[in-house]
Amino acid sequence: MSAPPRAAGKRRSKPSFGARLRRFWVLGLLVLGAVGWGCGALAALPAFHLHELTVTGTARVARADVVAQAAIDPHANIWLLDPRAIERRIDALPDVLHARVHRRPPGTVWIEIAERRPEACVHDGAGHELLVDAQLRVLSELCTPEVSLGYDVRANLDGAGPGTFLREPEVLALQADARALSVGGDTYRDFSHDEFGQLEATMPGGIQIRFGDDDDLDRKRRLIAPILAQLGPRLADVRAVDLRAPGTPVVDFR
Repeated sequence: MSAPPRAAGKRRSKPSFGARLRRFWVLGLLVLGAVGWGCGALAALPAFHLHELTVTGTARVARADVVAQAAIDPHANIWLLDPRAIERRIDALPDVLHARVHRRPPGTVWIEIAERRPEACVHDGAGHELLVDAQLRVLSELCTPEVSLGYDVRANLDGAGPGTFLREPEVLALQADARALSVGGDTYRDFSHDEFGQLEATMPGGIQIRFGDDDDLDRKRRLIAPILAQLGPRLADVRAVDLRAPGTPVVDFR
């Protein structure tokens, strides 16, 4: 006897991946919302309010100036602060090379300062003097005895105040020549251009070296030591060494 036929019924289709995913999106939103609320509630705890502000790395810059420039609300929650914005504000101080802001739970903010170092004093044709760093950023309108390197320019640099960068071609040219001449370990006190725009540099002992144009500057630099060595006791009477014609250098005595 054959088995009775199975009753016909609707065949169930397998849910698609998208349909299965839609079952959980509401739950996912709820979880994300709960996490966000929890993080917000945790960040708002009084324990995370600013309790200590530490500033390190300052020598030229006053701590009070850093704190004022940072402009941090003393009652702020440290996790709601914008460290990059604080750093940009502090970087605007003339003597600051860069600032780094660190948050240390529960309530400490540490500001780490790297300062700019004075490199040269720039004197212009109008009598201004400007203390600058290696990037020619003006640090002060008053030079200090600690800086022995000087650039004397004919241009008027009025308006170049602390925090600005000098981009006067004459200043840039003198700095470039000073760096080229320092390669051999020689040191010079002052750099300037004569009325024809030719380079002059003064050695620490007061001897002026007239380089002329800055073509073949390295060759001219290498002539100086042998010339001075040959002078012996007469070196004390030397006022200048003229290298504008390097094939026939001239020693000018007092």
